[in-house]
Amino acid sequence: AKWGTYVAGVFGQHPTLDRQMVNLPFFWLMIPRVDGERLEMGRSKISGYTRALNMRTGVLVRRFHWLTAGGATVAVAFERFISASCKHLAVQRLTLKSDRNVKLDVQTGLDSDIRTGGYDHLAARILEAWGADGIACRVRTDLGSEVHLISRVSCRDPDLKWKCSLSERQAMLAGAAVLPAGTACVIERHTAVTSSRDLQPVAPEAILEQSLAVGYDRLAEENARLWQVRWAGCDVTVEGDEEAQRALRCSLYHLLRCHVPDDPRVAIDAKGYSGDAYFGRFFWDTEMYLLPFYLYTEPERARLLVEFRLQGLNGARANAASYGYPGARFPWESDPDGFERCPNWQYRDHEIHVTGDVVYAFTHLDRACPQMDFLRSRAAETVVEAARYWMARIDFRDGEATPSLLGVMGPDEYSPLSSNNAYTNRMAALTLELAGGEIGRAGGATAAERDAFAATARTLPIPRSADGQRVLQCEEFPSWADPRFDELWQDRSKGYANNVSQERLYRSKAMKQADVLMLMMLFPNEFSDADVRAAWDYYLPYTTHDSSLSPGAHAIMACRLGLRKEAWSFWRQTAGIDLDLAHGGAAEGIHIANAAATWMVAVLGFAGLATAMEAEELTLRPALPETWRRLSFPLVWKGVHVRVDIRPDCLTVFHDGPKPLTVWVGESRFTVPPGKLFHTHPLGCGWGTGWGKLSPVVAGASGLPAQGRRTVSR
Repeated sequence: AKWGTYVAGVFGQHPTLDRQMVNLPFFWLMIPRVDGERLEMGRSKISGYTRALNMRTGVLVRRFHWLTAGGATVAVAFERFISASCKHLAVQRLTLKSDRNVKLDVQTGLDSDIRTGGYDHLAARILEAWGADGIACRVRTDLGSEVHLISRVSCRDPDLKWKCSLSERQAMLAGAAVLPAGTACVIERHTAVTSSRDLQPVAPEAILEQSLAVGYDRLAEENARLWQVRWAGCDVTVEGDEEAQRALRCSLYHLLRCHVPDDPRVAIDAKGYSGDAYFGRFFWDTEMYLLPFYLYTEPERARLLVEFRLQGLNGARANAASYGYPGARFPWESDPDGFERCPNWQYRDHEIHVTGDVVYAFTHLDRACPQMDFLRSRAAETVVEAARYWMARIDFRDGEATPSLLGVMGPDEYSPLSSNNAYTNRMAALTLELAGGEIGRAGGATAAERDAFAATARTLPIPRSADGQRVLQCEEFPSWADPRFDELWQDRSKGYANNVSQERLYRSKAMKQADVLMLMMLFPNEFSDADVRAAWDYYLPYTTHDSSLSPGAHAIMACRLGLRKEAWSFWRQTAGIDLDLAHGGAAEGIHIANAAATWMVAVLGFAGLATAMEAEELTLRPALPETWRRLSFPLVWKGVHVRVDIRPDCLTVFHDGPKPLTVWVGESRFTVPPGKLFHTHPLGCGWGTGWGKLSPVVAGASGLPAQGRRTVSR
């Protein structure tokens, strides 16, 4: 079993692994004994075991019957949840009911005997009793963060008398009583967790006093109500495919769970705060995968993710300076302050596209939420600093008048030290384009700088094959060795990189994930379908999909190309990554970027939603999988709340904005009045058949006209 308690932003200094998110004292401990026998799930005799996470409410429940050595049968139920109404509060309940009189002992506690990556980051501990039925633990990490936990227990029928015992690393409460046959013993435990990082400091004692007065049932009701609000803004409904529906809601649950509200000082780490793999650091996952989900379901949360990069500007400047460059260089593995923490030279030194990815996210937010005026009012200085870095990082080779970015690694992490990676160059050019115009002026760039930025953006190359028919991942890619997959990749249960040496990997055409195709997904208007198909045909045979980020991008591009079989195959890979127990599932934590990719495939792929980086007006090009009878979801389009409902033979849009909404379905353009349903009957539907002329019907919010009326979920 792996225990994890994480407070976003609480980091420690590991002697070899650098800064990492700290695993904090564990507070869920609740251990019953019946007639002296301890309940141990690996040894005790149990039957009828169920363990279920209610994704509607975030409540985890375990139920089973415990057959004790003394002959008693005890019905056991554990319930717990983190409160949605009070982010500092965790609540749990243990219910025990025996078929005969038994002696019951229950032990609960706070355990600070915890390691992170094998290392103890807790420099100081104070464990103490808190009243007659409470315990407290204060810890200070080796970087000075303080965390305070207080737990209090209560019990009904029988009344357990609690005694506190303290050791160097644990604070425990133990209660004992006789449990009469047929009587349910209900033990509730409330735990408050606060830290020195809290934006609005609050005393944990006050949190507990209030929560105990409210009680478990009312807290659970309030928690469920707030989760209902969360789900209302993002839930994706699929009819005809229960497996897909479950996978989508599992992904959405984790995306809703892991976002830290009202705090731009942290983003979402690579495991979504569900484990300390990747050390709790922040990657390009934030901009490329996580941002679109929040941007089109709850834009204010998207803004917080983007603001995280702004508050890390000084760290990014320090990163650039450490390499001898001016400006700002955003880290491959970021700590909360924007400093580079990646230990591997390949990624730390050469995967520099993340600086452009950050500016792409600024641009995406600005176009999707023009009312925020984000680029000009908030991000202009950061864009200029990023542009200054790019200008210093660019080289001019002998005999060439055009600039080059040399020694870089694109999204394909198996290709270091490449020249003019197309993805990296385009991201750099985007930054320079912005800094060369009004954004640059607003960000403090001089006129000479702006001219240089703009000129470099125009000339930074996107390399192509000699015949011009194919975008090159980088200049060297065609000359690299064949990866010889059939010969060298014998164990397909492991990635290709686990089957060959790094030396061979880095001189082969083997690709970890989408690179050119990723570029085309993010800048779809700049590449023709012929460009995309040429890239698909050439690069896909070399792609190992060793990264969890790869299948989702490929599924979306397969939808663009009308490749039905391939889109479905990549969708299944994307949707199953954290649910496929045969391949480890989420043993080391949730693949949170892939959770976002699951939403992206459904909404950007199968529903064909064009992002604000592609379209000024709401545009849909649906292509439902064969088995899906319905795909329905809410979204926010430039401040307007919209509901989209797609079926094999019709598409419905409802919006409640104050002004008419323009909607494109394929090549047809319609206007939907405020508060109206918009209904289309397509002549052809996706997967290469295209969207021809459509027959629109506009109806009142109460429903469609009687003729051809359909049931529409709003």
